[in-house]
Amino acid sequence: MLAEALERMPHAGPMQLIERIVSADASGIRCLAKDHSAPTYPLRLDGCLHGGCLVELGAQAAAAHTSLFASAGAHTGLVLALSNLEIARDRVDTPERLTVLAALLQALGGGASYRVEVFSGAGLVVASDLLLGIRGGPA
Repeated sequence: MLAEALERMPHAGPMQLIERIVSADASGIRCLAKDHSAPTYPLRLDGCLHGGCLVELGAQAAAAHTSLFASAGAHTGLVLALSNLEIARDRVDTPERLTVLAALLQALGGGASYRVEVFSGAGLVVASDLLLGIRGGPA
């Protein structure tokens, strides 16, 4: 069931940044990100991985959660709004895999709001509230 949520994600290939879902329930999801240390990691800019870019990991975790719980298998999502953005680290230089959390704040008709957080071995990298619009059904 958890792996199927990632298979329904619209991102494929290198832009599917979530490696696996560690745990999930109706209130949220915990994911492990793919290895970000490779020079070809798609969010790197001139070899640097900026912390703010990792909001995308949170958005992908939230989309996986809505696919599992909030939207009856919907698989196409769009970030409609970000708020309360906190960039705790400008750069990510640690080799440890990133952990991604998405906590459901409110399920809405056609979407959901989440609090997302991305952590490295050194602690919080980025956090934000986001509004995710959902359309479509299972693939």
